[in-house]
Amino acid sequence: MGVGQTIGHLTRVTGSRFTAHGDREGGIREARPGRMVRIDTVDGAVLGFIATVGAVDGAGGAPAAGPVALDIAAVGEAERQDDGQLGTVRRGVTRYPRVGDPVAMATDRDMAAVFAPPTEVTIPIGQVYGAPEVRAHLHLDDMLGRHFAVLGTTGAGKSCTVALLLHKILADFPHGHIVVLDPHAEYQGAFGDQCHIVDPAGMSLPYWLMTGEELASVFLGARVHESPAEVMVLLDALMEAKRKSPIGSRKPDEISVDTPIPYRLSDLRKVLDDQVGNLNRAENVRPYLRLINRLDTLMGDPRYAFMFSGTLMRISMVDVISTLLRMPTDGAPLTLVDLSGVPSEVVEVVVSLFCRMVFDFQLFASMDRSVPVLFVCEEAHRYAPAGGGGGSGAFGATRRALGRIAKEGRKYGLGLGLISQRPSELDPEILSQCNTVMALRLSNDRDLTYVRGALPDDAGDLAGVLPALGMAEAVVVGAAAPMPMRVNLDLLPANQQPRKGAASFSASWDSEAWDRSYVEQVIGRWRYPRQQ
Repeated sequence: MGVGQTIGHLTRVTGSRFTAHGDREGGIREARPGRMVRIDTVDGAVLGFIATVGAVDGAGGAPAAGPVALDIAAVGEAERQDDGQLGTVRRGVTRYPRVGDPVAMATDRDMAAVFAPPTEVTIPIGQVYGAPEVRAHLHLDDMLGRHFAVLGTTGAGKSCTVALLLHKILADFPHGHIVVLDPHAEYQGAFGDQCHIVDPAGMSLPYWLMTGEELASVFLGARVHESPAEVMVLLDALMEAKRKSPIGSRKPDEISVDTPIPYRLSDLRKVLDDQVGNLNRAENVRPYLRLINRLDTLMGDPRYAFMFSGTLMRISMVDVISTLLRMPTDGAPLTLVDLSGVPSEVVEVVVSLFCRMVFDFQLFASMDRSVPVLFVCEEAHRYAPAGGGGGSGAFGATRRALGRIAKEGRKYGLGLGLISQRPSELDPEILSQCNTVMALRLSNDRDLTYVRGALPDDAGDLAGVLPALGMAEAVVVGAAAPMPMRVNLDLLPANQQPRKGAASFSASWDSEAWDRSYVEQVIGRWRYPRQQ
């Protein structure tokens, strides 16, 4: 028979929660929170996780010396084959056990039937907690096609988990198309030749790809909602400049402020200059002069050369999209967008532009030829904050762009991966679209409460172990997990791991290794990022 050691018998059955009692001198000593148990019924077996283990109160409330009580959360059921092994496993419970039925520890074969179904396209990510011989697998299409989130406090192994998932995917599918937004340049050394890096030094993100709202955010920053007059002046000038475009002049009636056609920055400036010349009162001139000064600053500052350079007029939109989405892959199916060198005042606009370009391309792709794309957003709470992020224009556009991917992307072959160490600060509507959640250690009360409410399965008991998870441990629930599970994640080799987030003070301060030349190199990159 394939049944594990009996540890007790059911004494209560209430919905999806069961109570069992067993002798503390018997097999119940093997019971631990988070371990899987099996309860054989007349026509099958019910599977559950141990939520709590406690002593039965004796006289006067003192713990009794004998029985031990188990609180069990039921998660699924299966047919029982003639040899006692489990057949096909299903989520939920439709055939309940009876009081007195035996509770046994799930065997390795039981858990293999649950966590590694042989008929699915899966990726292995680690070992099931409590069963080191059982590999934990995730359903690939469900994870990517229905979005996923990786949540965990700083230092819990969140970036390593993301790298692990991407390495496992690329190992089986080297012709995939993956875009990763990397705000801290963590992943640059983790993927070798499989990765194409896009950073400010080599990035070409033409200004003419921006919508009117995005351009207004770049020009006006935090003042965008306080200066409606300047916004209107800018949008009118933008429309006029686009009408003068060699491409736009063919069908001017079809052009809007959001149409991605090349136009000359010199035309935009000339329109503003001409409008200034038609004004008489000094107070009416100020908005125009502010916009002209800002345009001159953007064109002259080397930090913005990747967006505001006269040469970008000649950049092909085909080249931009082909490079970003790796079509063709040329042996590097992953695009790593390094945002660490992007000026902070425009980084949200840049993220908004990337999100929107990827979504719009997938939207307009022919459905019978649409190539699926995975879009991974690190530090997602920065770009899609709960409550709209205080009302800044850049945050609003970025939040809407990510929200559109989350809500509609699956229809067009666009998968989303959200990564965050502060899930309570992430837009709940966007996070709710992630049907698979990998939660690493979380200790903040707000984050814990938020994650418990956001988990797509009835996994509140597994969520209870989040503060106690060790490094490279995760709770995985949702569409891609055969059942809610606690996993000891695989460890990547050092050359495939992301860069460590914290500097080593002791190693760096151990000797006099830093001199004036080091300062000069850093300032050189600071001033002239595209020349490095």
